[in-house]
Amino acid sequence: MEPSVQIIQVNEYNLRESPDAYLEAIRALAARTEEDGHPGVMSYRFYVNRAENTAGAAVVFADAEAWLAHHQMAYEWEEMPRLQATVALTNLMFFGPFNDEMEQWISASGLSYVRYDTYAAGFSRKG
Repeated sequence: MEPSVQIIQVNEYNLRESPDAYLEAIRALAARTEEDGHPGVMSYRFYVNRAENTAGAAVVFADAEAWLAHHQMAYEWEEMPRLQATVALTNLMFFGPFNDEMEQWISASGLSYVRYDTYAAGFSRKG
C-alpha cells in the first residue's frame, strides 16, 4: 500500500442522539464494511467522547478509487442513514490525492472540507 496514493479521511461529529445510539449505529456500519465492504478500506476507526457528546473517525483507503467505491457502496446500505441520524458532521479533512471521480463526488456533496493533497514524508510501523 503506497502512502503517496492513500486517502486518509478524518471526520469530527456532534452527536444528535445519545452516545449509545451512535455506538450501536457505527458498530453496525463497521461490521457491514468489514464483511461486505470494499477491500480498499484499509482501516476503519471510529471513536466517541461521551463527556462532550462528540465523535470522530479516521479511515484509511488504499487510494481514491477505493474511497469512491466504498462510498458508492455504503450509501446504499441501510446502516448508513441510521449512522447519519446520530451525528452532525462538523469537520472533514482529507489527506492524499483525489482522482477526478472522487473530486466530482465530493464537490456534488456540498460538504466543506480541508484537503492536503501531496504526501510529504512519513512511515508506518507494524505491530
